[in-house]
Amino acid sequence: MFDLVTRLNQECGVRPPENNDQDWEFCAGDYTRTEDYIRFYQKYSEEMESGRWSDKELLCNMIVQGLEDMLEYTSDTEYIDRLWLETRQILLKDELYSVIVYWSAVGQPIGDCWRISSRMRELLRGLI
Repeated sequence: MFDLVTRLNQECGVRPPENNDQDWEFCAGDYTRTEDYIRFYQKYSEEMESGRWSDKELLCNMIVQGLEDMLEYTSDTEYIDRLWLETRQILLKDELYSVIVYWSAVGQPIGDCWRISSRMRELLRGLI
């Protein structure tokens, strides 16, 4: 069986969840390693579990959180755009619609949303 947490810790230095660690996938990552998480996803995509609250969904949330943090803390839009295109491809290929909907923050004014929400909403509109 694929052990996402152990492999992420060994290969990408992501800390394992602690007892009662809520929303681990949103806080355990380091946005400067977002590209590493994308490569990890691509490397192990076939081995990871699919479905609601699966390895793929958890890791993709970590990737999107990294992009969100990059949008906040860096100004390298060319790099962010490249990583976004790879992430977008992952979201569509693996049909991670719950991740897209979550980060789209549907029903919220865009000014009250995450920085990544406008990109996610554009992606969601293309699916409808």
